[in-house]
Amino acid sequence: MTKYILRYKGWLATTVLFRAFGAIMQVLIALIIQQIVDTAMNKDVNGFIDMIIFSIIFFMIMGINDYLNKTTQFIYIKKTLTDFKEDIFRGILRKNYKDFNSENTAEYISQLTNDINMVETKYLVPYLEMIGDVVIFVGTTALLLWINPWVTLVVCATSALLFLIPAILGAPTAKRQDDVSKQNSIFTTRIKDIFSGYEVIKSYNIVDNMTEEFLDENSTVENLKFKSNHIQGISQALSMFLGVMSQISTIALGGYFLIKGQLTVGTLFAVVQLANGICWPITWIVSKVTLVKGMKEVNFKLLSIINESKKKIDTVKLESFKKEIELKDITFAYNEDRNALDGLSVSFEKDKKYAIVGRSGSGKSTLLKLLLGYYDDFDGEIALDGYNYDKLDKNSINNHMSIIHQNVYMFDKTLKENIILGKDFNDKVLEKALENSGVSEFLRVLPKGVDSEIGENGNNLSGGQKQRVAIARSLIQNTPILLLDEGTSALDSKTAFEIEDTLLNIEDLTVITVTHKLIDSILKRYDEIIVMDNGNVVEKGSFDELINNKKEFYDLYTIEGESELVS
Repeated sequence: MTKYILRYKGWLATTVLFRAFGAIMQVLIALIIQQIVDTAMNKDVNGFIDMIIFSIIFFMIMGINDYLNKTTQFIYIKKTLTDFKEDIFRGILRKNYKDFNSENTAEYISQLTNDINMVETKYLVPYLEMIGDVVIFVGTTALLLWINPWVTLVVCATSALLFLIPAILGAPTAKRQDDVSKQNSIFTTRIKDIFSGYEVIKSYNIVDNMTEEFLDENSTVENLKFKSNHIQGISQALSMFLGVMSQISTIALGGYFLIKGQLTVGTLFAVVQLANGICWPITWIVSKVTLVKGMKEVNFKLLSIINESKKKIDTVKLESFKKEIELKDITFAYNEDRNALDGLSVSFEKDKKYAIVGRSGSGKSTLLKLLLGYYDDFDGEIALDGYNYDKLDKNSINNHMSIIHQNVYMFDKTLKENIILGKDFNDKVLEKALENSGVSEFLRVLPKGVDSEIGENGNNLSGGQKQRVAIARSLIQNTPILLLDEGTSALDSKTAFEIEDTLLNIEDLTVITVTHKLIDSILKRYDEIIVMDNGNVVEKGSFDELINNKKEFYDLYTIEGESELVS
């Protein structure tokens, strides 16, 4: 965390300066009290009036300094946390497909909200506040030594006991704060899951069941918060007790010196005020040290996301796709139960059109995911124009491929924004993508056409409309390789035929389609049909060749075989 604390040194230095100046002014309050009391006791009217006027000016300056201190602190924290959240966000998105999906997305939401809030309130702010506490302690100790060394010795001796608190309670505080962080993630995950399943909840009338689940999770997280706050309360209570004992000792000793005539009444007031400036800063420092130490696990978790994602290896940036994609002896498994791909070898030549067919679970979609570079823990080799995937920059792969998914995700933005995805395209290119995808056919029914808001995950659109948007999204990228994973399954047969026909007519486009729609008029258009079963290629060739072979593809194509297909 040090590099983030020191990233904005100018604002940090300014904040420290104002805080230190304010702390010095707090120390000087004791001398002002001393002068006011002593002039009053001596019935020095002019001196008393002068001190009152001086005090008003002094506290006005102190108020202005406090405002400037708070403002610079807010600016510093804003800048620091903005960068910290950006690095965490980038780190999350730099994860590979497998690592990203190993966590629920609500975990990432919790890290960027709950955990960041803890970093601010229990790490950054306490750190900054401790600067003022240390200045007050040092300044007070020096001034009190000048007034009376014996009182200083007693105050410091009693206050030293406060340092035992973080040593005793630091570890359990850290554990409980980490427990709160983890449970917040679980709670956020559960809420997200419940709201995402709203339609199921209402359809099956399980509102009461879901409410009970929510209450259980809510109770758990609040109980853990209570335990965390409870141990912090114990720390603060012990600090308060020892601080009060230190004050009483100071007052007793100061009263003794007053009786002996070695202190004036004003000086006694000053001594009591200064004693507060020793024991209370120590109390606050101890409390804040406990908080900061308790953030160790949370900080480590957040920094590990950033550091892990920044590990780099030398990679090649592929400028263009010229020849082919080749897969050799690919074996891949999602888990240890079975291989999704088992010794698969296949190649895809530039500008040719390929259809991949097979029964459910044969590995068709998995093949597309490996082509996209989603997973790298496979045996065998995948090469793009002779460059092995593990040597290629992943962005290079993404820049040369786009995919039309069966399950389309839409952002809660306008239709246009969901197609261009933050990139710049001229109107002509956009219109062409709208026309070729069929989106233009339903624009007239939308209130603002292409600028219409489509709602969360496109809930203002039908399934077929969403799939057309996904097709437009892919086409507008103008990548040399286009993958379709049941990309027209939600469309009626006529529309699906027209769109697929359009894609197949694009000469400088490599098309790899996973499909269950075995329509001869379309399949005959493909250069090669690849038939998969049990994670491997069992047959490949043109439509007529495969029909004449009367093997796996023939079985799939006939009515009996077709009934086994699923989308």
